[in-house]
Amino acid sequence: MAMTKELKKNKLLWTLIIMLGVTAIIVYSVLYNEGIILTKTDSKEIINKLRDVQEKGGQLELTQKDVDEITNLYFGKPKIKGDITLQDVNVELLQQELLIKLPISYKKLSLLFSSRGKLKVSNGEVSYAAEDFKLGKLRLSKKLVISRIGKLSNENFYVKDNLIIIKPSLFPFKINSLEIVDSKILVTAEKLDIKMLFKDINKKNVEEIDKELATVGEKIDSAAVLMNKEEKEKIKEIQGTIEKVKGKPITEKKKAIVQVINKLDQAIDKISDSDKKEKLEKIKIEVEKTQKAAEEKEKKSQEQEATKRLALRKVHSELSSAYSQLETSKEQQVISMMLSTVSKMMANTSYDSASDQAYVKDIYGGLDSSSKERVKGAIFSNVGGDSIGELRQAFGM
Repeated sequence: MAMTKELKKNKLLWTLIIMLGVTAIIVYSVLYNEGIILTKTDSKEIINKLRDVQEKGGQLELTQKDVDEITNLYFGKPKIKGDITLQDVNVELLQQELLIKLPISYKKLSLLFSSRGKLKVSNGEVSYAAEDFKLGKLRLSKKLVISRIGKLSNENFYVKDNLIIIKPSLFPFKINSLEIVDSKILVTAEKLDIKMLFKDINKKNVEEIDKELATVGEKIDSAAVLMNKEEKEKIKEIQGTIEKVKGKPITEKKKAIVQVINKLDQAIDKISDSDKKEKLEKIKIEVEKTQKAAEEKEKKSQEQEATKRLALRKVHSELSSAYSQLETSKEQQVISMMLSTVSKMMANTSYDSASDQAYVKDIYGGLDSSSKERVKGAIFSNVGGDSIGELRQAFGM
């Protein structure tokens, strides 16, 4: 009986020792951080490299040094979300893969989250296929981690078919191909189709309606040859209505078109000659087509303006983040003026920002090389890739 009690006691003791051992191994595995040394660099040479590809397209080779510069631009400061702080990001180029290390802290615990995987590109979207995820040395469930990442999807990335997909808007050029070869990222890029946030998007629509009205005016001219003196006066009045709205907004053109149709109706009612009447009726049909086109162009303009305002609001927020990273008042003045310009354009999408652009170029041109690099770095690390080209083109950076 005493022997049985002794055996039970020993069994309980060994179970406790094993449980403590397993717990210790798990804790050690989770807390293991390899004594990671974060790669820090003040160099921003990569900006010029990316700018050249953006302007011309073609081949781009990214070395470990380039990748270090990019990660330093995007993750220059710790990022905090609740109790979790992302201290930094280390991306190591392996032979054909990436090794991503994320040193994080949860309350007072220092942890290392890491992942190894491959990059590929499809339809301009870059995808990351993770081979594994680890917390310290502890391997995590890939399905669980991918599921959690999917819930964090935003305007920059999303999850599909176990792939983390980065949206094209994050890059300053269109990527056609991408592969990692011999610890280098090889990219084939296409010149980005700049959307021109700083261009008057209504101008083209106004010009197209002007062309249609000019064609109507020519047809009215040809009809005037057949008219008597009184009829010609009526025709002249119609032409004057068309001429007055040349270059004016579509809303004014629409009002003028209604007036032209009414005046044509009056002219048609007063003419008894069937040939003249037929001629004016055909012109009226053309004017009605132009009226329909003007309504469609107005709707298109309204949609374009709404899209442009959303894009400008996004750029304004991004520039505000860039402003907070600058050191001197002169550097901040550059971004401050850019913010002011974007605000004016949000209020009036047709605002002519040419003088604002010249003023910013003048201030930026007066900065020393270090300040210029800081301004470019702040913009690059905060503004979406689809807008960087437009800002650089507009403000000469």
